[in-house]
Amino acid sequence: MRFLLFLLIRAALLQVDAFCPAECDCSVKDAIRCSGNSIEDIASLSLPSNFTYILIKDTRAAELTDKSFQKMPLALRLLLDSNQLYTVTPGAFKGLPLLKSLRLTNNKLESLPPGLFDALKYLEQLFLDKNRLLYLDPNIFSNLRNLEELFLNRNQLSDIPVGLLRKLEKLRILNLSRNKLMTVPRETFSTLPKLEILHLYENRFLEITSSMFNNLGELLELNMYTNAIHTIAQDAFYKLSKLQTLKLSKNKLQTLPGGLFLYVPELSTLTLYDNPLTEIPTVMFGKMDNLKSLWLYNTELTTIPSFVLSNLTNLELLVLTRNSKLHSLPKDAFSGLSQLLSLSLHTNNLTLLDEDVFQDLQNLEIISLYNNNLKFLPRSLFHPLMNLKAVYLNNSNLHTVPGDLFTVLPNLHMVRLDGNPWVCDCELVDFKAWLQQNGEKVQNSTLLICESPLLMKGTSILETDQFICRYTTGGEEYTSSYSETTSSYNLNVSMTLTSNTRSTKSFNVLNSTGERPEFIRSAATRSSFIVPTMKWKDQDDASSAVLLHTGTSTSVPETISPGAPSLLGLDAQNGSWMLFHFKIPYSKFFFFLHLLTAAILLLLILITCAVLCKMKTLYSYFDAFSEPVVLLQILLPLHYNSDGL
Repeated sequence: MRFLLFLLIRAALLQVDAFCPAECDCSVKDAIRCSGNSIEDIASLSLPSNFTYILIKDTRAAELTDKSFQKMPLALRLLLDSNQLYTVTPGAFKGLPLLKSLRLTNNKLESLPPGLFDALKYLEQLFLDKNRLLYLDPNIFSNLRNLEELFLNRNQLSDIPVGLLRKLEKLRILNLSRNKLMTVPRETFSTLPKLEILHLYENRFLEITSSMFNNLGELLELNMYTNAIHTIAQDAFYKLSKLQTLKLSKNKLQTLPGGLFLYVPELSTLTLYDNPLTEIPTVMFGKMDNLKSLWLYNTELTTIPSFVLSNLTNLELLVLTRNSKLHSLPKDAFSGLSQLLSLSLHTNNLTLLDEDVFQDLQNLEIISLYNNNLKFLPRSLFHPLMNLKAVYLNNSNLHTVPGDLFTVLPNLHMVRLDGNPWVCDCELVDFKAWLQQNGEKVQNSTLLICESPLLMKGTSILETDQFICRYTTGGEEYTSSYSETTSSYNLNVSMTLTSNTRSTKSFNVLNSTGERPEFIRSAATRSSFIVPTMKWKDQDDASSAVLLHTGTSTSVPETISPGAPSLLGLDAQNGSWMLFHFKIPYSKFFFFLHLLTAAILLLLILITCAVLCKMKTLYSYFDAFSEPVVLLQILLPLHYNSDGL
């Protein structure tokens, strides 16, 4: 009995194998797969009629005829990918009455005969992409009333015949991308009430008209990027109330009509990048609670209007990068973006940022400002951003940053500041202190290099223990240096009086105790030197320390009170020496002191030279005598005796 059952099963298997062509694989139930260069004619395969899934690809078959698929009533899916098909006869698919999916992708079809798909009343998917189609018969799809997906992308179509899509009332996906379309007839898409996805990208469209998308109330995704669109009608998207994705990037748009996006409340993705936009209308966006990302990079924008983004209350990503003409942002440019998580402003030409420009971005986590021309940043720029985690400020031409720029950011864990031409003066002292305490947060911290002053060029900020400060007003220049190792200042003054008026000006630095003394300069007359003096903010501090030309802190003798006259002493209040009731400014005192020293040294040198010359003469004279007696006679005077001898 078991042997008989084995024979029956084997006979059944042999019968199935007998119906599978040698060039094909029938190992999957109800499916047949045929491929290979040995197949030149599909009809010669004599395909069995009991398969529901048929895949024929990578063959040399060039033609489909009415004999290719005869009497295959069970076939539901027919895939004819990547063959050499360039001719299809009208009755090629008559033997496939229940076919639901037909794929003719990547062949060499240039045209389709009228009535080719008339027998496919139940067809739901039709793939004609990656062919060479130049023209379509207006009635080619007339019988496909159940068609839901139509792919005509990657062909050579330059025109859509009037009425081509009029019977496709169930169509949900239409792909016409990567053709040569410049326009479509009026109301082309209006007969597609259930259309959800429309791909028109990489064509040659020049404009979007008012009626182009009429009756597409179910449309969810519209892709028109990489065209030549330069004009959009103001009401072009007014009837797309369910639209979620709109991509208009890489076109020729220079301006956008006001209120263009007022009636697309469901929009979640909008791309406008790679357009030569010169301006954005002040009113453009309606209420969009679902918009999460906005892309506006590589444009010609010079600024962003105030409050233009205020309706995008749930925006999480804003990309405003690579706009070479974007040099400023108004204080309210980002007003209303309370849910923004990432803001990209890098690779622009920003030169100045208002201290309140980020005040509404309480949830911001990442901000990129690198590759700009900022030079300076307001002290409180980032203070409202309590959730900020990463800041990119590298290569932004920064000269200095306030010391407390990042101190109030509890969640900050990454900062990029390298590639900036740092000016290592006293304004950078506080920042260096923060840098030393938060070095783990700053990437490439050793690459923070001083660009100026010249003496410090090429030095790492972290390795700098002295900061040089210059203060210039009119024709007068002050240079001071702060040394961290000695906690002292050195002050040099070079000045040229340019005014005969009396003036008083001041600047602040830190003293050795961490306080801020004032350096005051005054001009009394046109011919007098002007010297810096030091005045403490608290008058009681005048007795504790004073600033000398060497930069060291020197105690003031208790016997000398600021401003009191003295025969010889230091007037701490006026910054001058007292000599017999005459006030001598610091600069004059030390100048004359050095001059006197030089004169004395010169006199000593002259005297030494004269003595040496005299000694040389005597030596030459003595060297001429050979007898010691003669020398003795010369050295000892002769005394006359009484005889006159």
